[in-house]
Amino acid sequence: MARVLVVEDSPEQARLIAGLLRSGGFTAEIASNGERAISSMEENTPDLVATDLIMPGLSGLEVVEEVKKRFPLVPVILMTAFGSGEIAARALKTGAASYVPKRRLHDELVPTVRDTLAVSQARREQARMLRYLDSSEHRFVLENDPSLIPPLVAYVQDGIRSRAEHVDDTELMQVGIALQEALVNAMHHGNLEVGSELREGDGEVYRNLIEQRLTEPPYRNRRVHVTTTLSTEELACVIRDEGPGFDPTTVPDPTDPENLERVSGRGLYLIWTFMDRVRHNESGNEITLVKQLAVSGRAA
Repeated sequence: MARVLVVEDSPEQARLIAGLLRSGGFTAEIASNGERAISSMEENTPDLVATDLIMPGLSGLEVVEEVKKRFPLVPVILMTAFGSGEIAARALKTGAASYVPKRRLHDELVPTVRDTLAVSQARREQARMLRYLDSSEHRFVLENDPSLIPPLVAYVQDGIRSRAEHVDDTELMQVGIALQEALVNAMHHGNLEVGSELREGDGEVYRNLIEQRLTEPPYRNRRVHVTTTLSTEELACVIRDEGPGFDPTTVPDPTDPENLERVSGRGLYLIWTFMDRVRHNESGNEITLVKQLAVSGRAA
């Protein structure tokens, strides 16, 4: 039977809610406040959390935030009293899965828990299935539009997060920054042929030339080709632009801290710092970034 953790500071309400859940075929445990709920979850993670919103100490909204941070696969259902609508709305935006008004608990709690668990179980099974995925490859062809970069970076980060045994948020952020720098370089320096030395000063000349070349052939017609390969051991990302390329040997040593303050080469410095292996092709219009991963072992 699925385990539901009930977070409710009123003993009478807690008994009522637990009784409803048990009659619906679930195992119900009670935590009298948010702090005890999180502590209980660290010892024995439930399948779902049903929490009151207005509680002393850790509020229901804070419970949602903590569960999302520490136990992202555990859904949270809110039990809302009259007057708690604004907090409930914030909690839903923060990450709660659903809600049930307290005046409708008898009719709606068990069906809501059942429906939420069905969705959650599918997500858990997908995460389990991904452990068996040996490798995956995705190819993208991007216009010279920087607004496409953040969603592509997020897509790659989500792929890493789904495979990694221990995801370090700082490391994920660094991978994202390296990819962003490489993609911006491909668009601006590669396809549009706008040199980074123009960023000296206030950068107005640099920005104006970018805007100009976005409307002019052949620059505007060029694309950025991205291939990401995620295996059980590493992430490899190949980024190629359609510009004339450059001689990589003319770039100041990107691993030398002395070049940290240089406007030209800043992106390469970040890329070389955050990735495990970096290489350019001979013509200088393609860069390969590699990051080693600590992925989860396969299930027996």
